[in-house]
Order: sequence, then structure tokens, then C-alpha cells
Amino acid sequence: MTTSTTTATTSPSLPFRGAMIDANRRALDFQKRVFDTSFDMVASMQERREEAISKWTENSERLPTEAKSLVQEWIRLFQDGRSSYRSAVDASFGLANSYLDSLTAQAEESS
Repeated sequence: MTTSTTTATTSPSLPFRGAMIDANRRALDFQKRVFDTSFDMVASMQERREEAISKWTENSERLPTEAKSLVQEWIRLFQDGRSSYRSAVDASFGLANSYLDSLTAQAEESS
């Protein structure tokens, strides 16, 4: 049992560990940029739609006041949902970066 432990710590793949961590970090950064770009594009389209709906409801004389307030509440919920989704994804990317930082520290200690 101790042989496998010593073999794992003196493995010839350890010098490549730092390179693998860097490659994973670059992939994570790429995924974050793709998410940011996609999210911003979708959010922009949703904001334009929300503006158009708001203007339509404000100018509509046939729409009851309760319906207008319902539409405004609906828009607010979408904005809150978009914001919380963005925060959750950003937090997930932060956790992934923290994990890669811990691996980097471990790789430097074992060198």
C-alpha cells in the first residue's frame, strides 16, 4: 500500500500538472468570456423587449390598470431572475478559479 502512495507522489506526470492546470484555467477563461458575451446579448434583447412592452402598456387605453401593474411586475421578476442567474454563474466561475488556485498551490509545493 505504501508503494502506491510513494509512486503517486513521485510520478513522472507531476511536471505536467502545472501545464494542465494552466490549460484548464485558459479553458475556463474562454468559457467565461463566451458566457459573458452570450448573456449580454440575450439580456440586451430582453431589455429591448421589456421597453417595448412597457411603452405599449403605458399607451394602451383599453388595458386595465391591474393588467398594467401585472406587466410591470412581470418585467421586474424577469430582471431579478436575470440578475440572480448572472450572480450564480459568476459565483460558480469564481469557485472553479479558486479550485484551480488551490491546485496551483499544491503543484508548487510538490515541486
